[in-house]
Amino acid sequence: MDNCPPASTFLTDSLELELETEWCSPPCFSCDFDNRGGGKHFSGESYLSSGALKRVILNLDPLPTNFEEDTVEIFGIQWVTETALVNSSRVLFHLFRQQLYNLETLVQASCDFGKISTLHCKAHNIRQNCITFLHYVKVFIFRSLQVHNAESHVPVHPYETLEAQLPSVLVDELHGLLMYIGHLSELPTTNTGAFVNQNQTKLYPPSWHLLHLHLDIHWLVLEILHMLGEKLKQVVYSHQFMNLAGDNLTNVSLFEEHCENLLCDLINLSLNRYDKVRPSEALMSHHCSCPCIKELWVLLIHLLNHRSKWSLSESFWNWLNKLLKTLFEKSNDQRRSVLIVQPRDPLGFSWWITTHVASFYQFDRHGTPDEMDGILEEQLRMYLHCCLTLCDFWEPNIAIVTILWEYYSKNLNSSFSISWLPLKGLTYIIKSPLSMLEMVKTCCCDKQDHDLCKSSSSYTIFLCILAKVVKKAMKNNGPHPWKQVKGRIYSKFHQKRMEELTEVGLQNFFSLFLLLAAVAEVEDVASHVLGLLDFLKPTFKTSPLIWNGQMAFLLMYTQKNLDIGVLAEKFSNAFREKAKEFLVSKNDEMGQRQTLWTLLSIYMDSVQEVFETSHCLHPSHEKLLNDGFSMLLRACQESELRTVLNFLQAVLARIRYDYMEQLTELTRLLFKLSEVKNIFSKSQVEYLPIPEDPKKALVLFFEAVGITYGNLQTFSDKSAMVTKSLEYLGEILKYIKPYLGKKVSSAGLHLTYTMMGILVKSWALIFATSKAQKLLFRIIDCLLLPHTVLQQEKELPAPMLTAIQKSLPLYLQGMCVVCCQSQNPNAYLNQLLGNVTEQYIGRFLPASAHVLGVGQHPVLLALKNSASVPPMSLLKKCIVHVIRKSYFEFKGSLLPPRLASILAFILQLVKETNTDVSEIELLLPGVLKCLVLVSEPQVKRLATENLQCMVKACQVGSGGEPAAQLTSVFRQFIEDYGMGYDYQIYSILEAVAALDPQVVIHLVPALTQALKNSERKWGLGRNTAQREAYSKLLSQLGQVGQDEIQNLQNDHVESIL
Repeated sequence: MDNCPPASTFLTDSLELELETEWCSPPCFSCDFDNRGGGKHFSGESYLSSGALKRVILNLDPLPTNFEEDTVEIFGIQWVTETALVNSSRVLFHLFRQQLYNLETLVQASCDFGKISTLHCKAHNIRQNCITFLHYVKVFIFRSLQVHNAESHVPVHPYETLEAQLPSVLVDELHGLLMYIGHLSELPTTNTGAFVNQNQTKLYPPSWHLLHLHLDIHWLVLEILHMLGEKLKQVVYSHQFMNLAGDNLTNVSLFEEHCENLLCDLINLSLNRYDKVRPSEALMSHHCSCPCIKELWVLLIHLLNHRSKWSLSESFWNWLNKLLKTLFEKSNDQRRSVLIVQPRDPLGFSWWITTHVASFYQFDRHGTPDEMDGILEEQLRMYLHCCLTLCDFWEPNIAIVTILWEYYSKNLNSSFSISWLPLKGLTYIIKSPLSMLEMVKTCCCDKQDHDLCKSSSSYTIFLCILAKVVKKAMKNNGPHPWKQVKGRIYSKFHQKRMEELTEVGLQNFFSLFLLLAAVAEVEDVASHVLGLLDFLKPTFKTSPLIWNGQMAFLLMYTQKNLDIGVLAEKFSNAFREKAKEFLVSKNDEMGQRQTLWTLLSIYMDSVQEVFETSHCLHPSHEKLLNDGFSMLLRACQESELRTVLNFLQAVLARIRYDYMEQLTELTRLLFKLSEVKNIFSKSQVEYLPIPEDPKKALVLFFEAVGITYGNLQTFSDKSAMVTKSLEYLGEILKYIKPYLGKKVSSAGLHLTYTMMGILVKSWALIFATSKAQKLLFRIIDCLLLPHTVLQQEKELPAPMLTAIQKSLPLYLQGMCVVCCQSQNPNAYLNQLLGNVTEQYIGRFLPASAHVLGVGQHPVLLALKNSASVPPMSLLKKCIVHVIRKSYFEFKGSLLPPRLASILAFILQLVKETNTDVSEIELLLPGVLKCLVLVSEPQVKRLATENLQCMVKACQVGSGGEPAAQLTSVFRQFIEDYGMGYDYQIYSILEAVAALDPQVVIHLVPALTQALKNSERKWGLGRNTAQREAYSKLLSQLGQVGQDEIQNLQNDHVESIL
């Protein structure tokens, strides 16, 4: 090894071949090779051609045939191969630095032709010794280094302790070595030319060997650090050094720091060459001074990109891009950490070096250029990403788009995917209309993702370039650049080309034209696309994609607030046809049904998005809703039906919202009218300058009109106000009748009944006039007494019944006022009130006599808080007459219907209203009948409670004196039932006597006479049991009772005598 070799030894490019067992020269940088034919790019000893790079990347033995003996000669000394690096690592690195020093000393010696042979051999030997040592380190790490468990407490051999420290020692020594050799750019200018002796052997000066040894050291340090990380699978910390941030130095941080420094050195070397050439000659001048510099670039590209795929490391292009950006930093503080000389033309230099470095991507791991005609997708993404970045700085150039389009127009059916990237990098997945638009939006963004090469295909990056160039060109030069681009793109699509498009091709087709629509003339582009789609015969596979694309254009129209009429008509007709096919399709044709349902779902999802995102609804939106939905409702199964109904619900919600917005605005305008303001002013009702709730505003208006009319004094003013009020209402029944049908929403019914109830109550005085009564009659007949209500055997629809129940108090209160205030007393008015009361007392009686349920009866609610108002006494009279007529008629042994419920109703009526004695006089006979004739416990209890409440009410009404009417009722009751129900009568009167003895005292003569009549009728003499029961009652009546008992006894004695 100490002798100068006559020729280089070459390794085969294939790693799989069986290698000979003899020592092979380790790979190194060398530009000593014959390239006169131009077919060879790197020396056979190079890291690329020898396969060394591939072995590092595949984690194989770096030198399979070397260092196999027990001992190895390094720096002229024999060492034990398997332990030398552990036992003597610092000594070896010290010897390494001595060799470097010796070579640097040789460089300083004068070099003429007479000394060149000796100097060349000495320098060559020194370099070989140094390279051999660094390769030995690599082999030792791969073969001999053991991974130790730092947490183990088992005693270990001293050698194992040293071995465990070796990784940290290596990090220290490598860092020290790099500090010793310094930067590549700091080396003195080297003459790369060689001396040729008489044997045609090339002899190089020591400076040449020093340069190439520095290149070897820089690269081999990266290899060693990479292998160390792969072997240990953990971070190795230095024991002596810290990095620039003040943290402990590690193998990872040293690798990254050295990468950055090495790239800075290579950039600085390129800068030195760029600054010496004219701009016109820049592309003809290469930035590498020798092939070894070019090889180092290629090595860095492959190693860094390999690490970025399987770890969090940055790719080569990210490294280079980050460093080139520092050339444009304004502040020196921001550039201070990166050791790059400031060029005179940063932009030109960046483009120049980018162009040359990009050409290195053609070399594979063996240094062989890619002979394929096409460019790899991975490379193409990087090229286009560079181009996209430059488009930010340069003026727009349509030629860029034209050149790229020529390539992509021929490859539209390609997926532009990379096999090792995850799924997010694939572009051939069919997207929804919204995701299509989202992709277009992303392409049109000014700021793109720095990870664009991984997240997007080259075709997507081309679309980004297209969007950026067209937008900037149109901004600077108007529509002319767009016309140029449009012509180039449109010309590539015709019937044959459209028929050639695959599913992926159609996806790329829509992406292209959606982007053109976004940046230019959307209507022109959409029209052209629809024309091109007519050439296609959709299949089951392509139909969903075509519908997605078409719907994406519809959504884009919506986003740009354009009229969707033309698109809506075309798409809705297609929807109708598919809905018809879906209706007639058979259940056994599941494949066809599923495809049809997919298309129908795309349409519904897109139309829902159109309705929900439109700024406002236009007549064109109505075209999207046709009779296809009626066919769809009949054809759907349960899960499908749920989807359709959800769609219709969402669309109707938007329509309602739009309607409410318009109604609110109309209300605001109406409230600004002077006439409306005048009405509110006269009525002193709260005026809303900016009404937000149309319902509340309408209620306030009704109340204001009613109060204003009530405050008028003269007949002429009142007559004019009635006329004006009727004009306000117009044909109101014409507008509310649609809400009274069978298939209407409960909300609409509730709103209709409530508003009309408020109208009847608020305008009661107006409806009391002969001019307005006709309208009131029509309102009552239409809303409260339609034909279905009059047919007792028919149940009213539940929504209608609920609406009437909630609003009936308003109608009853208004009708009572009308009846009392009517200008012309009208029997028909009273009849209407009676009919309404009769109909709804029964309809709203609860099934059970629960007092809480009865208390919410709408007829009773009409009386609450209004019973003391004179007009409401009319309603009470109607209620009493209805109850007496319809619920207290005992026909033979048949009991009246729902007797317990009506008794509970009467109980609430008496308790919660100021019931008049005359009204009690009408109700009490029926209550007494229930006590006598009905044995049901619940009826008995409720009748007793009613009796007690009525007696108390009569006491209050008569000022504590027994009411004559009440006495008269009981007297008639005794006459009617005294002969057959004497015991029940006595029991009832005992309860009355407990509350008001005077009432019973007045009845004593009648009771005594009834007793005597009963005894005379039966002809059996004295009825002892009956007399005892009667005496019990009399005993509760004080002195009057005692006297009557004595009279009965005296009568008995007289009869005996």
